[in-house]
Amino acid sequence: MFKRRDYRFTSKSHSGRGIMSVVCGSLSAAGLFATVFNAIKDGGQATERMGAAGFVAFVFCFAGVALGIMALMEKDRFELFPRLGFIVSLLSAIAWGTVLYLGA
Repeated sequence: MFKRRDYRFTSKSHSGRGIMSVVCGSLSAAGLFATVFNAIKDGGQATERMGAAGFVAFVFCFAGVALGIMALMEKDRFELFPRLGFIVSLLSAIAWGTVLYLGA
């Protein structure tokens, strides 16, 4: 058979911090969805467990923002995952802030 040739024209690689930023932002968004869904299902009454899960998800969104910023500052790295992680985490933080504002 034919041998496939792999050409590589750049020395850039994906940032581990950027990938972790996407993961943290996704976990925070999933935690937001699960917490709000369960609170609505229970008639607007949130338990302490839902509050604790929401707090952990809230911490994840700030970790995702911080990791995204640090990954964007790295040199010779692709910027897809850092930007995506920063945006997802920031949107999750805004959504959490809206939930907290409306609940107060």
